[in-house]
Amino acid sequence: MPEFPALRVYLDSNVVFSASRDQRSRFLELWRLRDIAVVISQYVVGEVSRNINSIGHNQRFESLLAQTEFVSDADVQLIPANVGLVEKDRPILAAAIAASVDYLITGDKSHFGHLYGTRVSGVYVISPADFLGQYEDRLPD
Repeated sequence: MPEFPALRVYLDSNVVFSASRDQRSRFLELWRLRDIAVVISQYVVGEVSRNINSIGHNQRFESLLAQTEFVSDADVQLIPANVGLVEKDRPILAAAIAASVDYLITGDKSHFGHLYGTRVSGVYVISPADFLGQYEDRLPD
């Protein structure tokens, strides 16, 4: 089995919501990748929880939480002044920066799309599909 450098990835609410909503979601692979720690903050938990509307979805969400590292919410002032982001998404980026993760994975193209493929305070912003494509070699056989 090959050795991979350890990575930490912060997941935006939309990725966690989608992964927990459908048991066939490709996003579930994020938790299966070798040497990758999935990280979220309470802000993400709150956003996802408010939008769950079935028992099955909630059970899948709870199961994913058990496999996830929690980091503190952070002050949005950590975000560089030149980074334009709507107010509701600023806590996502701030927590990713404060946690010193390698990647922020978000499917929110309308708000984060202009940051795809860039680093913000050391955090690389990427879509879930691009991340999975880049690291699919870390999936177990």
